[in-house]
Amino acid sequence: MFDTNNFKRSVKEWVKTNPKGTLMELTDYCEELIPAPQFQANSWLIDQTLGWYEHILNSRRNDHMVSGEADHFGHED
Repeated sequence: MFDTNNFKRSVKEWVKTNPKGTLMELTDYCEELIPAPQFQANSWLIDQTLGWYEHILNSRRNDHMVSGEADHFGHED
């Protein structure tokens, strides 16, 4: 039986240890976590995980842009 909670824990750990990881790298990692006999029934987890990770990546980009703008606009010429 495939353990979805273990899958989620493993993905969260991967995100922590790979802060610059790409969607493709995470896809490969997720595919390795799901055993072949259960892959089709659980592949929705990969789609859900990638959507979640894409949101994280966008948030990181936005946070970086906002902090960069604050530095730029925070200084008087």
